[in-house]
Amino acid sequence: MPLSIFEQLRMLQEYLPLLGFGQRWLAEPDAGRRALIVGDMGEWIASKTANTVDDAIVRHLIAILKTPEGEAMVRYLVSLGEAMSAAAAAEGVQL
Repeated sequence: MPLSIFEQLRMLQEYLPLLGFGQRWLAEPDAGRRALIVGDMGEWIASKTANTVDDAIVRHLIAILKTPEGEAMVRYLVSLGEAMSAAAAAEGVQL
């Protein structure tokens, strides 16, 4: 059954912070800081569920990302993805 206009507006209002996360992510050129924005978004989404396990997992992942080692891991994964994409493009493969 479709949602009423009032239910749709309530849902839009409730999930409006996702647009803010998206805007922050699009405006951020640095991959490490983008990962932290995604982490913040994941934490917000996890808080919307009744399950506390996902809240704890996301909190731990964000804590890892905020360490120098976590930032180095994100930067390595981004550079690896960029290298793979460049290699694929050089061979005419579209990812």
